[in-house]
This record gives sequence, C-alpha cells and structure tokens, in this order.
Amino acid sequence: MKFTNVRLVGFKSFVEPTDFEIRDGLTGIVGPNGCGKSNLLEALRWVMGATSAKALRGEGMDAVIFSGTSMRPARNWAEVILTLDNADRTAPAEYNDEPVLEISRRIIRKDDGTQSIYKINGKDVRAKDVQLLFADASTGANSPALVRQGQVAELISAKPQNRRRLLEEAAGVTGLHSRRHEAELRLRATEQNLERLDDVIGELENQKVALARQARQATRYKNVSGDIRRTEAMLAHLRYSEATDAQQTAEAGLAEVASIIEATARAAAAASTTQSEAHEALEPLRLAEAEAAARLHRLTVAREGLDDEAARADAELNRLSAEIERLKLDISREEDLLKDADEAIAAFNSEDEELKTLDASQADRLRSAKALMEQTAEALAVAERDFDQKSAVAAENEGRRKTIAENIAAAERRLEKIAGEISEYQRERDVIAPAPEQQRALEEAEAKFNAAEEATRAAEAAFHRAEEERSNAEEREVALRAPLREAEQSLTEIDAEREALSRVLTANESDEWRPLTELVAVEPGYENAFAAALGDDTGAPIDEAAPAHWSSIGSTPINAPLPEGAQSLSQFVRAPDALRRRLSAIGVVSENDGDRLRLQLQPGQRLVSRRGDVWRWDGFTAHSDAKTATAIRLEQRNRLAELDRRLESVQATANAARGEHDEALETLKKKQSFEREARQLFSDARRALDSARSTATALEREHERAAARLSSLDEYLARLADDDQETQGAKTILLEEKAALPAEHLLTDAVAASRDVVSEKRITADDARGAHNDLAREAKMRADRLQEIARERDGWMSRREIAGDRIKELGERLEKTEGELEVSKGEPARIEEKRSALLDQISQAEKRRNEAADALAEGQGKAQEADKLAKAADAEASAAREARARLEAQADAARERVEEAAAIARETCEAAPDELLGIAEHKEGKDLPAREDVERKLERYKRERENLGGVNLRADEELKEVGGRLEEVTVEREDCDGAIKKLRAAINGLNREARQRLLDAFETVNSNFGDLFKRLFNGGQAELRLIDSDDPLDAGLEIFASPPGKKLASMSLMSGGEQALTATALIFAVFMANPAPVCVLDEVDAPLDDANVERFCRMLHEMAAETETRFIIITHHALTMSRMSRLFGVTMIERGVSQLVSVDLSKAEQLAAAE
Repeated sequence: MKFTNVRLVGFKSFVEPTDFEIRDGLTGIVGPNGCGKSNLLEALRWVMGATSAKALRGEGMDAVIFSGTSMRPARNWAEVILTLDNADRTAPAEYNDEPVLEISRRIIRKDDGTQSIYKINGKDVRAKDVQLLFADASTGANSPALVRQGQVAELISAKPQNRRRLLEEAAGVTGLHSRRHEAELRLRATEQNLERLDDVIGELENQKVALARQARQATRYKNVSGDIRRTEAMLAHLRYSEATDAQQTAEAGLAEVASIIEATARAAAAASTTQSEAHEALEPLRLAEAEAAARLHRLTVAREGLDDEAARADAELNRLSAEIERLKLDISREEDLLKDADEAIAAFNSEDEELKTLDASQADRLRSAKALMEQTAEALAVAERDFDQKSAVAAENEGRRKTIAENIAAAERRLEKIAGEISEYQRERDVIAPAPEQQRALEEAEAKFNAAEEATRAAEAAFHRAEEERSNAEEREVALRAPLREAEQSLTEIDAEREALSRVLTANESDEWRPLTELVAVEPGYENAFAAALGDDTGAPIDEAAPAHWSSIGSTPINAPLPEGAQSLSQFVRAPDALRRRLSAIGVVSENDGDRLRLQLQPGQRLVSRRGDVWRWDGFTAHSDAKTATAIRLEQRNRLAELDRRLESVQATANAARGEHDEALETLKKKQSFEREARQLFSDARRALDSARSTATALEREHERAAARLSSLDEYLARLADDDQETQGAKTILLEEKAALPAEHLLTDAVAASRDVVSEKRITADDARGAHNDLAREAKMRADRLQEIARERDGWMSRREIAGDRIKELGERLEKTEGELEVSKGEPARIEEKRSALLDQISQAEKRRNEAADALAEGQGKAQEADKLAKAADAEASAAREARARLEAQADAARERVEEAAAIARETCEAAPDELLGIAEHKEGKDLPAREDVERKLERYKRERENLGGVNLRADEELKEVGGRLEEVTVEREDCDGAIKKLRAAINGLNREARQRLLDAFETVNSNFGDLFKRLFNGGQAELRLIDSDDPLDAGLEIFASPPGKKLASMSLMSGGEQALTATALIFAVFMANPAPVCVLDEVDAPLDDANVERFCRMLHEMAAETETRFIIITHHALTMSRMSRLFGVTMIERGVSQLVSVDLSKAEQLAAAE
C-alpha cells in the first residue's frame, strides 16, 4: 500500500480544507517557526489511531479541533482523510478488493466530551481495526518511521528495552504483539467464564432439587385452590340470591308510596295558589310605600346638600382672601430680585474690562519667556549627548575589562578542574583492571544458568504430567457425579413424599382415641372396598370409653356363609378382633357379579367391589363415584409403607454412588494438590532460571562495562590533555588583551566633567521653563475668568427678564381674584332662602309615607298566613317524596348489591350468576347450605392454603427449563475448556513466530546498520547487541559504534552530531529491513553541520531509490531544501490559520534545463 494524499479539515490550525499530496521521492515542508508544519505529521499520526493527547501536544483530544481566532469562530469538529493506493493488493483480506482505500477519522465536540468516528471506504469501523490495518503495513501512529521533533534525541537517550521497538517494526511483529495481547485477554476472559460456568452448574443443580420439592407442593396448592373455587362459587351464589330478594322487596314498597305522593301533591298545589294570590296583592302596596319613602329621602338629601353648599361658600370666601395676600407678597419678592440683577450685571461689566486690559499687557513677556526656554533646552540636549557618548565609551571599556577578568578566572578554574579530572580518571584507571576472579565468576554463573535451565525443563515436564493426571481425575469425578445426583434426587423425592404423607396422616389423628383406620392394614388395591364397606364407621375407635366405639362383641364372627364366588374381606384386611364379625359379613366380588349375587345375601351381609361399589342385603346399592376420605387415607398408609421399603434400597444405591464419588473426589483433590506442587516447582525453577540468567548477564555486563570504561578513560585523558593545552593558550591571549586596554582614570575624569556641564545646563533650562509656565498659567486663568464672567452675566440678565414678566403676571392675577371675592360675598343669603322652602315639603312627604306603610303591614299579615298553609302542605308532600327517595335508595342499593354480587362472581369465579351452582358442583334439588357455614368453610380452606406458604405454581415448567439450561451450560463449559486449550496453543505459536522473526530482523538490521554507518561516516564500524535477556522478546537493544579513528564504544560516548547520524543510520537500517510506506522526519537535520547535512541528504536519496518508502522532511536548513524533489510551504498570513503551497523542484529543474 502507498500513501498518496492527506486531507485536513478543521484540524488544529488548518481550518480550511487542505490537501497534502504524498508522492515518490523526497517531499520537503518548510516555513517559519509556529506556522503549523508539525501539524501535518500529527494529522498523519492522529488518523492512524493515536490515542494520547499529550503526544499530539494537547491537554485533551479536543485540542486537535480548530479553537478559533479573533477573526474566525471555533469549530465543533475536525476530520483527517488519508488515501492509500492498493494497486499491489497488499491490504487485509476484507479490503483487498478495493484499488483505493480511504481511511478517515472525525472528532466531534459534545457537552459530555468528544467522540471519534473511524471509517474505511465510508464504512464505520473500530479504532482497533484501523490500528491493526497500519500495524500489518509496518507503520502506525507510534511507528519509529514517524520521527517528530526531538525524537532522535529520545532514541539516543532511550533505554535498550525501548529501542527494541525498532526491531519489532523491522520484523513486522507489531501486529503479532497486538494479536497476542488480544489472545491473552480472551484467554483470561474465557478462564473467568469457565469459573463462572462451574458456579452456574452448581447453582442449577441446587435449583433442580428445590424445584422438584416445589412441584409437589404446587400440586397440593392446586387441589386446595379447587376447593376454594367451588366454595367461593357457592358463597357468591348465596350473596347474589340475598341481593335479588332485597331488590324485589324495595321495588314493591315503591309501588305503594306512589299513590300517597300523588294526593299530597294536589293539596300542596292548592295551598300554593292561595299563597300566590296573597303575594300578588302585596306588590302594589309595597310599591306605593317605596315611592313615598323615596320622595322623603330625596327631600332629606336636598336639605343636607344645602348645608354643604353653605359651608363651601364660607370656605371659598376665606380662600380668596388668603390668595390676595399671597399674590401681594410674590409681587414684592420679584421687585427685590429685579433690583439685585441690575447690581450684579454692573459689577461683572467692570471686572471684564479690567481683565482684558491686563491680558494685553502680559502678551510680550510670555513670548520672550518661551524663546528663552527653547534656547536653554537645546543647550541641555547637546550637553547630554556628549555625556552619553563619553559614558558609553567608559562603560564599554569597564565591561570589556570585567569580561576579560572573568574569562581569565574561568580559564584558571578550568585548568584546575582539568588537573583534578586527570588525577581522578588516572586513579580510576589504576583501580579498574581485569582480574581472573571475574572470569571465573562469569564461568560459574553460566554453569549455574545451564543447570537451572535443565531443572526448569524437567519441572515443566512434571507439571504437564500432573496437569494431565488432574484433567483425567476431573473427568472421572464429573462422570460419577451424575449417578450420585440421580440417586440423591430419588432419595430426596422419597423423603419428601414420606414427610408429606406422614404429616397428612398425623394431622388427622386424635390425641384422645385412635380411630379404626389407624389400627387396620389393608392390602393394596382393596382400600376402596374396605372404605365403602364400613363407611363412616372407620372413624370410631375400639376403646369402649369413647362415646361411639367398636365393642368386644364384634369379635364373634357370623356363621352365615357368603354367596358362592365371594371372598371374605377379612382375607385382605388385618384388623382388631372387634372388627371380625363385621368383616366376616362382607364379601369381595367383581363389579360385574354384584347385581347377580346380591339376591343370595343373608341379613347383615353386604358385597363390595375393589372399585368401591356396595350391594347390601336389604337392597341398598351404591356405585362408586369418587374415592372416599377413608379410602384415600388407607391408600396413603399403604403408600407410606411402600416408600419405607423402597427407602432402604435407594439409600444403599445412594451410599454406594456417594462412596465412589467421594473416592474420585479425593483422588481429584490429590491430583490438584500434585498439580499445584508441580506448578510451584515449575515456577520456582523458572525464578531460579531467571535469577541465574540475571546473575550471568550482570557479570557479563559488568565485564563489558569495565572494558568499555577503560577505553573511555583513555579517551577522556587524551581529550583532557588537549583541553589543558587549549585553555593555557586562551588564557595568554586574554592577558594580552587586558594589557592593551586604555587607562581607566582618564575615561572616568572625562565623564565626571561632562556630568557637571549637564547639571548646569539642566538648572538653567529648568528656570527658563518655570518662568514661561508661570506666565502661561496666569494667562490661562484670566481667559477662564473672562468666560466665567460672560456666563454669569448672561444668567443674571435672564433672571431680570423673568422677574419683569413675573411681576406683570402676578398683577393680573391679583385683579381677577379681588373681583371673584366681591361676587362670593352674596351667596350665604341665597342658600338660607332655599332651606326654608325645603322644610315645608319634607313635612308633607313624611305624612304620605306613614299612610302607605300601614296599608303594606296589613297585606303582609295576610301573605304570612297563606305561607304557613302552603308550607304545611309542602311538608306533607316532601315527607312522601322522602319516603319514595328512601325506597328508591334502598332499591338502588339492592340493585347495586345485585350488580356487586354479579361482579364478585365474575371476578372470583369468572362466571355469570346462573353458572355459579354448576361451578360449586351443587346437585339440583338439594338444599343450599347456610351462608355462615360456607364462609367458615371458605376461611378454613384459605387458611389451609396459606399454611402452605409461598408456592411456585410454575415449578414443573421451571424444573424442565432448569434441566435444559443445565445441559446447555454443561455443553458451554466443554466449549470453554476447548477454547482455552486453543488460545494457549495460539499464544505459544505467536511467541515462537515473533521470536524467530525478531531474530531474523536483528541479523538483517544489524548488517544494514553497519553498512549505512560506513556510508555516513566514510568508514568506521557499528553494530547492535541484544542485552539484558536471552529471550529476544524481552531483551534490550544497545548500539556500539566507532567513527573513523576512534575505538568501538557505546553511542552515549559519542558527540552530539555523531549520535544524531548514528541514530539516523539505525532508522534507515530498519527501513531497509522492512520498509514502511511513509517516513516523516521533523527537523532531524537541526543538530547537524553542513557536511553532515550533505551526507544525510545523500543517504536520503539512496534510500528513496532503494525502497518504496515515501519520505517527508520538515526542515529549516537551506541545503536540505535544495535536495528535495518538491517543496510544500506552510504559511500563516492570517494569524492562527495555516495554508499550504507547493513547488515541484524536479519539474522546475527540467524546465530550466529545457530553456
């Protein structure tokens, strides 16, 4: 697969849709710092499934969404689309039919966080699917081929364990690691499922036993519920019958009260007519009395209105007098204000003239002061420039002198440090020396390691044998568990049935006298015959102290023979002697012979069939309809005896099965113990092996470290000698420069003289500026006062004008008010004349009103008498209606009770009222029982059902379901066991494959690394080593190199540029072993000088030609830019928004050559 294009929309600073083409050869990305170049690399990593926000330089994953600028709003989503060319059909099988793959990742910001959506060719997929797709292609979000800024330095300083990831990329086992991890997770989940299934099987077996017991209890519950249903049906029928009788009684009473209501209604109507006539005559009298009262009220109100009018006239006179006095005062106040305004205006005019005269006289002084201030300021500036120049020269000389002194002191300290380091390194070199004891310790550690490895193999074989024996023991224990479970289940069922029968039989026993049924033993099959022959007599005891009992006279048998073909019932019953006479008179025949043989019976004899039919000597015949309680009780006793006999055999079978199972279980426990011991021994052997390996590795590492340290110390001592010589030369040069500096006191004197001149010039300039500022301030104050005078003078002139207008207005109002006062003085006499005439009219109106009130009182007396008569008639009619209402209510209540009884019948019995007797199984013509008896019977049945407690009515169905579920879970457990074995085999296979591929890749990468190192350094040698573990999957990767002219040493001892080139050679060595589709190098050339950049670019061209990897280089180096096939420029014309432009240098060179 080949990477062809990346499209960014709203990703970090690329807010607009941006396409970045990835083509063959070298593609360069250039631009100033902070313009968003590295965002292209992060977009690639993000779309390939990166999950770490910190690795993308963000605090949260929503940091990849464009956050907005001052000109653009923030976005709520971002998307990156990566296009792959699959023309070579190397994609995974599910996508290999497509020539082009388009992988997209979109992130959406929500209130509760962010959500990433992955798609491949428009189909939603998981992040894991995308990561595996790129892992199989030897790349991915964390691929070493995507080298970010500073990653080369991280590779240099990385631990050997972390460097192993390069080998894993080269070996292509990154995908195998992911699959192995998934398989291990699935293995742990499957083992947990297996444990859970074992628990479920145990629970289901317990449930099965409990449900068998519940099923038997449910049968008893259903029988009692049937009795309750029949009793409830009888009770509902009785309630319905009572309600129907009450309804009929109430309807008859309604018919009788109807005639009474009619008679009382006629009497009430006549009284109402009389009442209406009396009230109609009363209305004209009431109207006349109201008119007279209204006229009297109007006259009285008019009199009160005259009183108010007189009071208002007096108040108006007082008001007008006060208003006249107030207006005179206002006119006097306005005249005073007019006089004050004239005086203030004259004063302001005088002050204005004085200020203008003074301002004209001060103008020449202000201009002269300004000119002097400018001259002194210019002289001060010239003096300050001269002072600054001399101060700068003195400061530079002083700084140079201090710098030289500091450098000389630093050189002396450096020489002391070099001498100390030389002495320390020489002492360390003398201490470090190869000793024979180290070699012997290393050989002993290797021998212990070999012995531990052999012991580990033996312990592993013993563990596998113990595991197999444990598995065989488990299979035997599981095989014996089923017979034991069946035997125990049978035993439980027998115990439960015996307990139930014993409880039922014991419940009916009397504490005082034992009934006959407790003293007889009837052969199975003859229970119905015995019960039918003796009937209720079986409940009597043989104790003669009982009120009803079997006496000893019954021990004498009857001599009369039974009919031919009949067998005496005594042959099938073991009973006390008191029953002998009765049993000898009872014969047992088949149901077909009874009618034929009954004519041969002697007095006192009877025949019975095994089914329960009875033929008596006196002609009485009874056929069996159902089993009697006595028959059922006898059958239960026989069943109990049979269960006692079966219990012994089943108990023996269960004990035998339990013994075999216990033996197998004990064997299993031993095998499990052996397995645990073997596992522990195997684990101890592995720990011993790891310890021996660590010891041997540590000794070997210590030996190599000592050799490397000796080489390093020699190199350090040579380097320190060169540094000492170089530092001595630098110190000599500094002493010569210090001697060439000018004398310090000459420069100091010149600066002091210049400072004095500046001080004098500054004083003169300050005096001139102060004088000018004083004059300018006074002129400003005069101008401000003139403006203020003008404003105040205008205000007083406005007030004078207003005062004149006010005086005129007040005079007019005074004249008008005086006229109104003269008019108001004649009003009281006119009001007194009106009051005298109104008093005569009020006297006549009171007389007419009294006459009308007397006539109204007489009419009201007649109306009240008519009301009493009407009220009495209405009371009688109301009583009749109330009686009818009561009867109607009784009838309604009776109907409601009928409906309620019918509803109860439908609710409890789910039947209509006429079907209740059928449900109750009541025979036609038989008297109905008393309601109280039925209620007591129903209560007894309900108590019996309640005593059963909680009953699971679905126990039978649940028992079948649990059985089926148990079979399913058992099959599922077997599947889990098989899956665990397959997963373990798969993990072992993945480890073997990864280990082999990693070793093959190590050989290839090591060879490539040596070749590339020689090409980059023009000689020298380099190699890779696996350290810290013998298992390649756990070992670390160490780099050893020797540039031309240097010894072979660890990369940490090389210079910065050498380390960068060496790390780059390792990255390219990985490419040559397993080239990735794309390689991004973000400012890898930053620590390199021009010569090394030239080598770096040359190797890039060679790698691009030798592999199909497409290289993207982010750089600031001009030489690197010149060697690119094409350049993309990232700009940020608008702050916070990146844009992409491209130039194809290869085509440009071709065009230039063509021209």
